[in-house]
Amino acid sequence: MTVEVPLRQKQQTTSAVPVLDRRMVAALLAITVVIGAVAGILRLVLGLGATTNLSDSYSWGIWIGFDFGLIALAGAGFTMAAVGHVLRRHEYHAAVRPAILAGLAAYVAVLLLLVLDLGRPDRFYNFMLFWNPHSPLFEVSWCILLYTGVLVLETSPFFLERLRWRWAGKVIRIVAFIMLPVAILGVTLSTLHQSTLGTLYLNMPYRLHALWYTPLLPLMFFTSAVMAGLSMGAIAYWVAGRVVHKPVQPRVIFGLARIAAVVGLFYLALKLGEVIIAGDIGLALAPTHYAALWWFELLVCVALPAALILLPGKTLQRTGIGLALIIFGVLMNRFDATMFAQILPPGASYSPSLIEWLSTAGILAAAALAWILGVRFLPIFETGEADHHATTE
Repeated sequence: MTVEVPLRQKQQTTSAVPVLDRRMVAALLAITVVIGAVAGILRLVLGLGATTNLSDSYSWGIWIGFDFGLIALAGAGFTMAAVGHVLRRHEYHAAVRPAILAGLAAYVAVLLLLVLDLGRPDRFYNFMLFWNPHSPLFEVSWCILLYTGVLVLETSPFFLERLRWRWAGKVIRIVAFIMLPVAILGVTLSTLHQSTLGTLYLNMPYRLHALWYTPLLPLMFFTSAVMAGLSMGAIAYWVAGRVVHKPVQPRVIFGLARIAAVVGLFYLALKLGEVIIAGDIGLALAPTHYAALWWFELLVCVALPAALILLPGKTLQRTGIGLALIIFGVLMNRFDATMFAQILPPGASYSPSLIEWLSTAGILAAAALAWILGVRFLPIFETGEADHHATTE
C-alpha cells in the first residue's frame, strides 16, 4: 500500500525546514568533544570524589541515566536488523544502514560513559576474568560487549565498500552470506540485555517508587526499547537523507512510526494494567510529583504520539513530532527509574557537577559527529530498487 504525498506538501516540506550548515554543526560538535575530553581526563585523573557530586546515598547520576537511555535508543540497531534482515521486510531496507550506524555510535558512547562511571576504570575488564553468572550486571556487560562486536561486523561493509582493495569485495560477500545469523545473534543479545536492565531495578524494591517497581520491569524495558528503536530508525533515516541531500521514502517513515505507535499502545496497556492489578492506582491519582511524572510518561510520551501517528491525515511533520515524543518519553522513563523515582534517604540530594555535564556532552557530541561523518562519507544510502522508488519529502 503506497502513501500519496501531495505536491503542495512536498514543496512545503523541502522549503519550510531550514538546513543547518554542516560545517558549523561539525565545528560545534568538535569543540564540544574537545571540552568533554578534557573533563573526562580530569575525572579519570582526579577520581570520582573530586570531580562528581555522587555519594553513597546517591550513587547513580547522569552517566548511568544517559547509559540506560542510550542503550534503549540504540535499539534502532537490533530492531531495524530484525525488520530488514530477519523478517525480510524489504520495504524498510533503506532505513537499515542509518539505524545500525546510529546503534554502533550509541553503544560506543555507552561504553565510554561506563568507563567514566566506574570507580576503578583501570579494572573494566574484570568481569571477563572473574565470572559471576548470578549477577544481572555480568550478563549486561557481556551482552553489551558482544553486541558491540556484532554492530562492528554489521557496519563493516559500509567501510569496506569505500576501499578499492581486491580483498575487500571478498570480505563483503562473506559478511553478506553470514548476515542473517549475525542479525539473529544481535537480536538475541539485545533482547537479553535490554530486558536485564529492567531486572537490575528488581534489586531495589524499597528504593524505587511503586509506580515504577514491578516484576514486569524486564518486559517493560524490552518493549520500550523496541518502541524507541523503531522511532530512532525512522528519524535516523530521515536525518541521514537531509545530511546527504538525498530523497527519502515517506512510506518508510510512516510504516516504522505506525509499528512504533502500536508497540507503544501495548506498552501503555502493560503499564496501566500492572498498576491497576497491583492495587497501586491510588498512588497514580495522588497529588505527588511521582504521579505527575508517571502520567506525563504515559499520556504525553505514549498516548499523544500514538494519536499523532495513527490518526488519519498524517504528515511527515506530525509523524516526526510523534516519533520525537516517543524517544523523549523512553529517555524520561530511564531517568525516572534511575534518578527521579528513587526514594532517597533523608537529606540525600544530587546535582551533577560541571565535569559530569561537560564529559557527558562531549561523549554525546562525539557519537553524533561520528554518525554524521559516517552518513556523509560512507555508502549509507544503497543504490537499487529502494532508491528508484524514493519520493522527495
